Amino acid sequence: MAWFYPDFTIKVVSFLGQDVFTKSKSISITPDFSANFINNLLRGDAFNEKIIVTLIETIGNEFLSDKFRWLGNEFWIEKEVNLWELKDFVDEERRRELEIFMHPMQPDIDILFGPKVNNERLTPLTAVEVKLFKGIERGRVTPRAGGGFYEGIGEAIALLTFGVDFVELWQFFFLPIGIEIDIEIPPHLPPERKKEIKEWFKERKREEKKMKRYIDYICTYADFVGNLIKVLKLPLGYRCFAISIDMETILLSERESSYILPKKNPFLGSEDASIVSEAAALIVSGAVLKMRSLIKEALNVKEGNEGR
Repeated sequence: MAWFYPDFTIKVVSFLGQDVFTKSKSISITPDFSANFINNLLRGDAFNEKIIVTLIETIGNEFLSDKFRWLGNEFWIEKEVNLWELKDFVDEERRRELEIFMHPMQPDIDILFGPKVNNERLTPLTAVEVKLFKGIERGRVTPRAGGGFYEGIGEAIALLTFGVDFVELWQFFFLPIGIEIDIEIPPHLPPERKKEIKEWFKERKREEKKMKRYIDYICTYADFVGNLIKVLKLPLGYRCFAISIDMETILLSERESSYILPKKNPFLGSEDASIVSEAAALIVSGAVLKMRSLIKEALNVKEGNEGR
């Protein structure tokens, strides 16, 4: 890819994190994006978790099929699922029951999906907690709302009480400079203009070095999260992404080495008695099954595949 300016040419050499983020998808920026919005995207100002959730919903099948092909080639996806609002989509008797039901119904599910076969929505239900990290403060990556590398783990664990089959945590890291570039300067340019272009290019290279350090921080964060999940045997899946942008596309790239496959929700039944005590299971499982029933009824989902 190359961009042509009046007196020089910029060529893309590579994606900065190509050795770390081994699988990438390009999402075209369509004409309906306003110029102001695109400028904000380039600076990272417009990126937030809602934007990312919408992007995932938009590319849907293409995004999910690489990791969830065992479920099929087509998926249904719901974003920003609020269980309090789902009560409005069930019958009156169920709604009255839920209004007095003691469950926090928190947090919202950022992304909820399952297989779709013959235009029918089926289980297993997979709920995803999305967290966005953008910016570096004092040499450390910071998430959108503050906090640390563990951002999102608590919410992901809470999603297990909704009776979904699987829960995953997806952490996205915004790279203000996502690509490495080179320039071609025509020999006929005046010396003053050549000097200006070279100075601009040097500044760009300094920014690239900063981004490469940023990528090192991302890897450290992802490794810490992965170790927490593995060592503590949390029943969570995990995926780590970089998200960046050029003048034409949004680039979404995954660090595949960080991927962790989720375990079946222990609240739906586990052979390991140490995971959920018998007393807790009696109390929690009733709530979990009610939440699962609510989701299925409100979103018109039928029991389908047995799961992973």
